[in-house]
Amino acid sequence: MSKQWRCAVVGTGVVGSTHVKVLPLLPQAKLVAVCDVKREAAEASLKKAEVSGIPIYTDLAELLKNEDIDVIHLATPSGLHMEPALVAIEAGKHVISEKPLEIKLDRADRIIAAAKKNGTRIACIFQNRWKPENRAIKDAVEQGRFGKIAWAGCFTPWYRPDKYYENDGGWRGTWKFDGGGAIMNQSIHAIDLLQWIAGNVRRVSAYAASRIHPKIETEDTLTCSLQFENGAFGSIMGSTAMFPGQPARMEIGGENGTAISENGLKVFSFRDALDKDKEILAACNPDASAASGKSNPTAIGYEGHRRNLAAIFDSWSSGKDAETHGVEARKAIAIVLAMYESARKDGAPVDAASVSG
Repeated sequence: MSKQWRCAVVGTGVVGSTHVKVLPLLPQAKLVAVCDVKREAAEASLKKAEVSGIPIYTDLAELLKNEDIDVIHLATPSGLHMEPALVAIEAGKHVISEKPLEIKLDRADRIIAAAKKNGTRIACIFQNRWKPENRAIKDAVEQGRFGKIAWAGCFTPWYRPDKYYENDGGWRGTWKFDGGGAIMNQSIHAIDLLQWIAGNVRRVSAYAASRIHPKIETEDTLTCSLQFENGAFGSIMGSTAMFPGQPARMEIGGENGTAISENGLKVFSFRDALDKDKEILAACNPDASAASGKSNPTAIGYEGHRRNLAAIFDSWSSGKDAETHGVEARKAIAIVLAMYESARKDGAPVDAASVSG
């Protein structure tokens, strides 16, 4: 058996509670402690997960002083990732961060640099990479089955009521703590998939606004045209303003094939068909009833996190960085920030590599 990683969850809101639920299910991990500035939130999270006997802290420094841990799981508001990450790294701990790693590139870079200096590891949660349909499309790209890619895009047509932005202290939909709106918070999952599968993004041109949530600072809807470094074109759309919400979708196509994922594989068609294609389609049959965050963030389910976390621990136990290591996690942030800069400039093209801060 590989090393059993001793873990503490920092932040026990909706997504932190997912970590609290999943860690006891993993043979590679042991939940040792939880930390939240609101003790009652941590108590509720442990109770919901039916986990007992776990110490609760309201101060990370105290947790690190008193508990023997290997890893902290960061599930605080997005703009509050850097400070606890640096504290943990300087104490010699590894960090698994919920997406995004941070909301500014310079802050993400400080985390990455600190881990390198202290000999610790960083990984980010992008659980949709472990869905079988997305793995199948990624494998087909690596096998060259699409030929020259013409276009690739992702769509997150979700819905959130005003109450969503008002809950948990109202940090969502703010630039300081959320780093953006529908794109930085919800659509970043699909954006990570898009760049992972189709390749690095070169340039973007975006428009954004809050269409139905007048009280939030950020966008609830953004649309973007883009060009990849490989020459292909594409689109990104993300929203929390489209009642009742539909599943996220990713599409990619080229001279020799097209694939579409949406809670399964809707299309997986190639000029040179293989016998295994039918098996892959059958195994990834679309399921309209599958757990999804299209209208409720608590309905996303645990399986993606279980697979993502298991892969991280397996990689680390083998002495390797996780697939979603810090530099890899940084890519989606750069794309998001480029789109925001373009939107502020009324759709003017922005090179993704030129974004700073």
